Amino acid sequence: MASLPRPAVVRERLAPSHLWSRFVGWLTERPHATIGFSILRILLGVSMLIVLIPSYADRRYLWGAGAWWVDPEASRRGWWEPLRVFFPKDNAVVFEISFHLLIVLAVLFIAGWKTRWVTPVVLLLWVGLSTNTTLLGNGGDTLMRIVLLFAVFADLSRHFSVDAWVRRRRGDRVSRWASRRPAWLPTWIGPWLHNTVLILCLFQILLVYLVSSVLKLEGEEWLNGTAIYYALSIEQFHVLPALSQLAWQSAPVVALATGLALWVQLLFPVLILWKPTRYAAVVLITGMHLSIAVLLGLWPFSLTMIALDLLLVRDGSWERLAARARGLRRGSLSPAT
Repeated sequence: MASLPRPAVVRERLAPSHLWSRFVGWLTERPHATIGFSILRILLGVSMLIVLIPSYADRRYLWGAGAWWVDPEASRRGWWEPLRVFFPKDNAVVFEISFHLLIVLAVLFIAGWKTRWVTPVVLLLWVGLSTNTTLLGNGGDTLMRIVLLFAVFADLSRHFSVDAWVRRRRGDRVSRWASRRPAWLPTWIGPWLHNTVLILCLFQILLVYLVSSVLKLEGEEWLNGTAIYYALSIEQFHVLPALSQLAWQSAPVVALATGLALWVQLLFPVLILWKPTRYAAVVLITGMHLSIAVLLGLWPFSLTMIALDLLLVRDGSWERLAARARGLRRGSLSPAT
């Protein structure tokens, strides 16, 4: 191989058989983006609590028996009927048990305790709650339900979790599930499931950005750079009115923010193909979602989008960033010589 001229090496690496073998190896040898998935677990759990805790006092009016005041919308369903059993409007005891259980499970999900078993139960209860009142849903809720369905088959607790802490205490190199794997089950099934979930999650985020940007191109406000002004001037979304007014009163800031929001989303599928532009796109898009969360108060939507964006950051990049942070910390704490 080393004696081959460079054009021959390039042709061989770009051959369909070589690319396919590399893809199969990437898919089945080891799980990727495990740090990103651990962050996704935490951010999705926090998003759930942001919905559940502030709504606790009004839970019966939003999802319980009191929601009949918005009937017929409260009785309208577009979901599989058995999902309604967790949060019925005619059984207050079952509703209260399910609602409080969902809060507890969301906390355990964030902590990463028994994650492989907690995740599917969280999914069922979260979808069950969403079936109660169609008026309370939004794009962020829809995306969260899709991602939770995928996440059932991913490794969400390899980092920043009680499960990981327990494994370290026991000295386990692999999960207990892997050690108890049936002999007939191939070793590659775990990485294959995890990495397939990664592909599906990235497809979802690319689809969201592409469709959103194409629809933005149809709006004159996005093309002339004034769309952010109109979004920030809606009083119903004023979480910090003074900050919102400060943001939209600067014409250059509004024009720049509008252009970045449009073109970064439109070019996102292309930008992620090259490592430097990928990380620049992730930083810009994360900043955009943080701005949406702070200025418009759409925290669950923004955190879900950020969690998906961060799946594009490789584990090696997170580890190098952590090593640099530790180095800077040791340098700042060391006594002056």
